Amino acid sequence: MIKAVLFDLDGVLVNSEQVNIAAGSHAFRDLGIILSPSEKKLIMGRHPADYDKVFRYSFDRDWMVERHHKYYGQYYHRSRPLPFARKLVLALKRRGLKVAVVTASELRTVNRALKIVRLNGVFDALITFEDCKVRKPAPDPYLIAARRLRVKPSECVVVEDSVPGVESAKRAKMKCVAVTNSFPASKLRKADLIVKTLNDKRIMESLQC
Repeated sequence: MIKAVLFDLDGVLVNSEQVNIAAGSHAFRDLGIILSPSEKKLIMGRHPADYDKVFRYSFDRDWMVERHHKYYGQYYHRSRPLPFARKLVLALKRRGLKVAVVTASELRTVNRALKIVRLNGVFDALITFEDCKVRKPAPDPYLIAARRLRVKPSECVVVEDSVPGVESAKRAKMKCVAVTNSFPASKLRKADLIVKTLNDKRIMESLQC
């Protein structure tokens, strides 16, 4: 029986993946590096502290984190709520399910985003950059969320939009719903269910509630 639904933030609740890409690309440009379109895709679903795992370029990680945060803050006003995200979260709460945000973003960014989507104070747990030494695609963030909510991984459904996020959910042995806000369905095929929008009736059906 499903008891909890765990939401990624960027690309699921708030349309901020392009802000994340812009911030990362600008930081690399400060190093004289112009990212290709395929390289920009590597930014999605990741914190700049993990760029050294996917980029071949040499750079100081702490410098990259600081520079990314600078530009992220400058661009964040461009973020907008994603369609049907708030409606789905509130519907799940009315059904008595626990809900959490699981993201690589810092807590200050999460609080800012939840104000944008008008969901501040709604979630039962917020799992952020500060909580995880190892981030997506490792299973750790979602396993931490399950422990904090006092539910089993098998009792959780994850809602994701990125390739690292889907991998993280599946490695945590959780069901995963992937929404094609950031990647095409062909890239998200490891998910248990792939939808175009969060008002797809199959989401609630998959929760057996």
